[in-house]
Parts: sequence; C-alpha cells; structure tokens
Amino acid sequence: MNEPSTIPVKIIVVGSMNVGKTSLVAKYATGKSPVKTETTKTASYIERIKNVNGMKFEIKLWDTAGQEKYKCLTKLFIKDAKIALLVYAIDNEQSFKDLDGWLEIIKNTNQDLTIFGIAANKSDLASEKTIPDEKGKEYAKKIGAEWKLTSAISEGRGIEEFIDDLFIKYHNYNFKNDDGDSGSLNSITLSNEASSRTVKKGCCGGKTTENAVNNNNNKKKKRNSKKSKK
Repeated sequence: MNEPSTIPVKIIVVGSMNVGKTSLVAKYATGKSPVKTETTKTASYIERIKNVNGMKFEIKLWDTAGQEKYKCLTKLFIKDAKIALLVYAIDNEQSFKDLDGWLEIIKNTNQDLTIFGIAANKSDLASEKTIPDEKGKEYAKKIGAEWKLTSAISEGRGIEEFIDDLFIKYHNYNFKNDDGDSGSLNSITLSNEASSRTVKKGCCGGKTTENAVNNNNNKKKKRNSKKSKK
C-alpha cells in the first residue's frame, strides 16, 4: 500500500517586537515553557506532521522578526503561507495597534491567504492588562479571524490547541470528501513524526548565514595560501 503524499502547510507567526512570538513557537515545539528566548533577527520554523482522514500534512510554523528593520525579511516568509497567526501582548497597547500594519503587509504580500488567527498573548500578566478581551475579539471578528488568549508560561493557555483550531479551519476550507463532508474536529490526530529545525536567512536578498560563513572560510584559505607561497 502506497504512503499518502504529504501536503505542505506553512503557518507564519507575525507581530511586533517583544510580544512573545518566539516563546509561543518554542512552547508549541516542546510543550514546555521556555526559560529565556532571544529577540528574533531572522526567521526559523518547527515542523509537525498531522494526519486527517488518511491525508498527511506537513506543518511548518514560522517564527518571524518583529523589528521594523527586518520587515523586508518577514515579507519573504509570508509568501506561500496558508495560515497567519497575528500576535499582540495584552499589556502592550502599541502591539495591538500594530496589527493593522501586519495585516496590510500580509494581504499585500499573499492575497491567497484566508485563514487568520489573533493571539492575545501573555495572559499570565492579567494584572497588567491594558487591552480588554472584548476589544481583541471585536478586532478578530472584523477581519474574519479566530481569537484566543495565549501564554507560553501558564498552563491551559494552549498555543497547540489554537494552532490545531486554525489548521482544522484551513483543512475544512480546502479539503472535502466526495460527499462534501470536510471531517469532524475529532478526526485530527498528531503523529509521532514531529521534528524541530531552524533555518536562518539573510535579509532583502542578502547572503544566508551559511553562505556568509563559507565565504569567510574561503577568504581565509586564500589568504593563508598566499602567505605560504611567499
């Protein structure tokens, strides 16, 4: 019996700096709260395999940089994405205001993207909340997105469940059985074929990290070769 072909599904996580995107992706990858994460300057992804009704999907969840100077790079990763997760921090009013800008970038870069999620992150900082839940829900409703409180710290604020919800919405929107049924929510199962990889790219057509290292090594070899000939 032939193995089912794998269908790639690219999910991008976007949002302003310091809203906790990298921590959410790390929580999704490991199931554990990250101790400390550094500011994302390039982009990286983790992989998961999902099986639904005999169909095999390869999920790549991309963590992107939130700083203004790296937006040119973020645009590269938005291309071909099937799902976008926009993140704001509940204690950061500006990060919520920035959602319009991120949404505009996505729609200008990838007009085929139709599945959106809004993560109201850092729910563990409830005492410092400046953005009411209703405000976030209204915004999500306005743009046709799902909304959820999330945290990489607190239990029960599962980013995994939210990603599953968005994936199911994507699946039901794009795939149906012969009888028109797209499958129930209970039909989704995660396989044990999970992996975690990191890919770093240069910005705006720049050299990749790997190429830059190789070029530096080649230059050193040439210099050493010239010295040995003298």
